[in-house]
Amino acid sequence: MSSTPKPRREFIMSLAGAGLGTMLLDLPSAFAASSAPDKKTGSALAEVVKTASECIQTGEACIAHCQKELAEGNKSMAPCNQKVHDMLALTRAMLSLASYDSALARKLAPVCAEACKSCADACGEHKAHFAHGMHLPCKECMEACLACEKACHKLVA
Repeated sequence: MSSTPKPRREFIMSLAGAGLGTMLLDLPSAFAASSAPDKKTGSALAEVVKTASECIQTGEACIAHCQKELAEGNKSMAPCNQKVHDMLALTRAMLSLASYDSALARKLAPVCAEACKSCADACGEHKAHFAHGMHLPCKECMEACLACEKACHKLVA
């Protein structure tokens, strides 16, 4: 056996023979197709998994953008930076709990929705710049947060 680690995708695809490769590559689709006892709940959980994943991805890009702007002296990015950090902490927990249908996911959903709304509001403070091609990571983060907020509310509805 080689001591060189396989790239992630190659490793996951090697699991395909066991039927695991596709599932691991596309967790939201695999989760939606699972045999959840209640189709509505399964669909709501799958939407939370999908939107929380998108929040995490766009949030990381937004933080990188905020850090760059802050380093250049743009202090107006500080509230956005803080709200994105809050949102990331909660969406990571939400993603973990929702991915295995923990009962705690429903308890965390309102708090996660609040963090996503707060983050979207902070990112939205830069809305005037979006049309000029500025602060686009904030725009993407805002949109992802609004989708995740909606999905979290649906989970507890």
